[in-house]
Amino acid sequence: MKILFLHGWHSDVGGVKPTYLMSPGHTVINPALDDDDFDAAVQTAQAEYDQHHPNVIVGSSRGGAVAMNIDSGETPLILLCPAWKNWGTVTSTKRKTTILHSRMDDVIPFKDSEELVAISKLREGALIEVGNDHRLADPESLSIMLRAAIEACIPAITDDPQEMLQQEWAGLCYTASVRWITRPVNSNWVLVHGKVGRESVGRRIDHAWCEHYDQVVDLTMPVGNRTFNREEYYRIFEPEVIKKYSAQDARWLIIKNGHDGPWDESEQLS
Repeated sequence: MKILFLHGWHSDVGGVKPTYLMSPGHTVINPALDDDDFDAAVQTAQAEYDQHHPNVIVGSSRGGAVAMNIDSGETPLILLCPAWKNWGTVTSTKRKTTILHSRMDDVIPFKDSEELVAISKLREGALIEVGNDHRLADPESLSIMLRAAIEACIPAITDDPQEMLQQEWAGLCYTASVRWITRPVNSNWVLVHGKVGRESVGRRIDHAWCEHYDQVVDLTMPVGNRTFNREEYYRIFEPEVIKKYSAQDARWLIIKNGHDGPWDESEQLS
């Protein structure tokens, strides 16, 4: 995925949180925001958004206020202890917003986020209480931040394969593939985990796709170019198959492990 990360007041570019978001292989746009001029910070963030069209925006503290004050359409927001009362003029947030906040935050009161949820009429569960301080840099907070960013981008569930072929799945190959194979109409497809990319250019990445005889569906490809002849797909992407799963086994593995993969040896069905 492309993630626009907006840092807090007097925070470093390339800090713990954007580095953590980057670690699974996501692209993180992490601009330096003016600490003294809020309008300038908003203008910088807006320019980065307009240029990169990220899948999700993560704003920390003052960066959360910046995120609320830019024009970001339907792009989901993940706000970390947002300082919306301290900076900017916007006093509510879009429905596609998730807030992480520590009740022990001694910089931005937890009740500010409770108020933002109420004013914005956010869904139940939009405010996640986590962490022990304002920074939210502990392992649990970082993990929940990343999971919230990914979940915010997952398209709505549909049983229509044609609709799935039009949805945005960038950076979500494992979730996209299990969604495809676990739709009733696709129950005879096979889920494949492996690696793709040409050895000649030295870049191989973990990946997931679905196969049915001589057909391949890869939902992370551009819309309109997601179905392949199997021979063509293997010629272009040179995939290395690591593991194949039936639709039934994939369902059981999701239930057993609580995530869409990849599943290591300890997580496999016995």
